[in-house]
Amino acid sequence: MREPDGEPGRQSTGKKAGAAKARAKSKCDESATCPIAATVSVLGDRWSILILRDLLLGLRRFDELVKSLGIATNILTDRLNKLSAEGLLTRSEYQSNPPRHEYEPTEAGEAYRQVIFAMAEWGKAWRMKPSGRTPVQYVSDRTGNPVMMRLIDEKTGEETPFCETTGILTEWANEMAEWRVATAKAHAGANTPKKA
Repeated sequence: MREPDGEPGRQSTGKKAGAAKARAKSKCDESATCPIAATVSVLGDRWSILILRDLLLGLRRFDELVKSLGIATNILTDRLNKLSAEGLLTRSEYQSNPPRHEYEPTEAGEAYRQVIFAMAEWGKAWRMKPSGRTPVQYVSDRTGNPVMMRLIDEKTGEETPFCETTGILTEWANEMAEWRVATAKAHAGANTPKKA
């Protein structure tokens, strides 16, 4: 499959790109203070997440990504440019005439594997019902057994259930973070039965 003229490395221009930039500037940008907002600003669209999923699975070439995702080549080009600019993938030429490239996750891209894994677990539990069947299952490279996500207490090393975690303020909290945590606590307090 031929890579489009808009091959990664070239920036697309147009009304849509200008409108998107204007909308982004008009919104309150939390990505500097909230790690979730920062992640969503980079990987908050369907295609970027699915491209990373496929790269983490081991696909490497433009035509492989087009076939796997059914994505338009101009959209794939745009997302590959964005992921590369954000430091989540690298591009290397494997053929010069015509130019063809392979894409691989960087260290930051590899670290996104845990997010993909969490999304797969959630999707299997909450969107693949009633069967719970999925076309790909994550297993241990060592044992071949299915694996699950767990939270580990940083100091004790003990496993902590997801339902026993709470978001707390840090020294870097801004007013919006303070409001969110206070509002969440107020709701939690309202839903907690009062002791006699």
